[in-house]
Amino acid sequence: MAIGDANVGFTLTPQGRMRLIRLLDTFAEQLPQASAFLTDLAGRIVEIARKPVGVKLEEISALAAGCYASTHQLAGAFQEKNFALAFQHEDDRQVLVWPVGERALLVVLLRGVSALEDLEEKMEGPLGADLAAVVQEAREPLQSVPPPRIEPAEVPPEVRALERALTELIMDLQAKHPTGFTPEVSSRLLHAREDLARAIAGGDWPRAGELCASTRAWLGQVFPG
Repeated sequence: MAIGDANVGFTLTPQGRMRLIRLLDTFAEQLPQASAFLTDLAGRIVEIARKPVGVKLEEISALAAGCYASTHQLAGAFQEKNFALAFQHEDDRQVLVWPVGERALLVVLLRGVSALEDLEEKMEGPLGADLAAVVQEAREPLQSVPPPRIEPAEVPPEVRALERALTELIMDLQAKHPTGFTPEVSSRLLHAREDLARAIAGGDWPRAGELCASTRAWLGQVFPG
């Protein structure tokens, strides 16, 4: 499945797209019951290999990008430059989010602990290097395409602090109340994240502060105490 180049944060040549498709297919073929897709840093899907049935990839890609962006700021505070995100679910299902070439994210849905270890080995080897090269060689987006997000340095420190505090609260609640994050709660958080991203992208700092405060208040109602 290909999404038009104008909808992503970089532009692939036809040759680059074919290389990307082959690499994603290799990931999916070499890992049992795995699906893989590449997104830009805003969570917009570039290419998919073996789309899973009944899974809303658009929601997963948006959540993956949001989690990575928030965690990236936290990792930076600890001077951690290279990291990936791994989420474990029931029935031995796992989702891995791996940065590629500082311009994209590889999201892989798989089963089994050994499959996760195999994926990490591939990303740290020639296959991961080839994938990064494809992304690095991509052209910048057309001028008509806005950047996926403004640079963190443009965000006022007080807004950045509110966003970071909200992210830490969500991560803490997820650790303490994993079963409480029902599809309804996750959907509400997704919409809140999208609203916050739009407010920040538009430089509406009062609105961004209000969204952080209202989301914290709502979470306090959902998870009292």
